[in-house]
Amino acid sequence: MGLLLVVNFHGTINVPHAARKALVELHIERKFSATVVKDDGQTVGILKLCKDYLAWSPFEAELLAALLKSRAKVSETKRLDEKALKTLGFKKYEDLATKIVKDEMKLSSVEGLRPFFKLAPPRGGFKQSTRRQSQERGVLGANPKLSEIIKRMI
Repeated sequence: MGLLLVVNFHGTINVPHAARKALVELHIERKFSATVVKDDGQTVGILKLCKDYLAWSPFEAELLAALLKSRAKVSETKRLDEKALKTLGFKKYEDLATKIVKDEMKLSSVEGLRPFFKLAPPRGGFKQSTRRQSQERGVLGANPKLSEIIKRMI
């Protein structure tokens, strides 16, 4: 069992009730918000329910460390900086990222850390359609190229 990085590309406007409820449970109801979830049967079922609005893929610890460094927040306005990282008990962003990737702790279990990341639109734009599945030359669904898009969104 690994972890999946999940990104919402459409928000919650004109989304069916069941899919909207799933997005709220995943903490990614806003457009261009991302989170980290477990790769198990129940979570994949929820993701398949929302496949027309989300993209997901497995990821590496380096990508999570970059997300934590640039986009993690401790409160509404305060970012996760070196001082806040030391109060949580970690010396570097990579230490926290490797603990999360190795499944020793959850992103939501870290005291004060928000369980989602607000991302920017990708620099250079989307190279593929945001309304199609990845099998149909789009971005949505189980997308193996999602990490490249995320790197442009950080």
